Amino acid sequence: MRWRAAVKLAYEGKDFLGFQRQPHARTVEDEVIAALIEIEAIADVRSSRFKGASRTDAGVSALGNVIAFDTEFRKDRLLHALNAVSKGVYFFGIAEVPEVFTPRRASQRWYRYFLPSRDLDASKVDEAAKLFLGKHDFKCFCKVDERSTVKVIQSIQVFPLNDFLIIDIKAREFLRSMVRRMVAAMDAVGKGKASMDDVSEALAGKGFHFGMASAEYLCLMDVAYPFEFELSCPAPLRKALETKRGSNFVELAFYDKLDCQSNSDSQ
Repeated sequence: MRWRAAVKLAYEGKDFLGFQRQPHARTVEDEVIAALIEIEAIADVRSSRFKGASRTDAGVSALGNVIAFDTEFRKDRLLHALNAVSKGVYFFGIAEVPEVFTPRRASQRWYRYFLPSRDLDASKVDEAAKLFLGKHDFKCFCKVDERSTVKVIQSIQVFPLNDFLIIDIKAREFLRSMVRRMVAAMDAVGKGKASMDDVSEALAGKGFHFGMASAEYLCLMDVAYPFEFELSCPAPLRKALETKRGSNFVELAFYDKLDCQSNSDSQ
């Protein structure tokens, strides 16, 4: 029987040239679609109505991106089958969703940035972060596109962890490169290269630009919906994480979010 699946997945950004398909480049979407076709979960993108939640940039990692597609594949075997053939993408959550579900319409997206804390005034970074809370026009903090640039930041938290300042940013949706441009502004303030007034003026649309923070320290931690996923840490993901102990950023990002002991041996 045909049903619509929502699946959570994880990947390390350095292994891909972003999420979205593009010619002559290895992307997350290409790898996922190839895996789905190989196990015969879908025939093609169009007939399965395949969609992704967030088009992360090249170098950006994810621990909770979401895809959705129509399939007749057995639900209890789908994650295992995908993890058996996929290279560098790990599938660890599944839910059966209504036929009209599209992963783009999320209730919240959570990004985490690992900002190296050397030469930073953490209190100033925190103060700058608070300027972004609430509803603003982010036209000075995104790539130009046709969508509305007015967005609402639901929460921002800044706290130290080892050699980093962790910046957790949550909102229903983000513009392209928005998080990295926000972090670049916080970083500039924390290093004394920009002022709070500079950030406020940029939020007022005065054209002040701070550049972009590096993609390698950004991780999409989760995409949330008003339903729960059945979660299990697959053996390939557990193995990948174990090999990365001591790799500062990856270890912190992945181990903080996922309990890899639960049901890991069954996948």
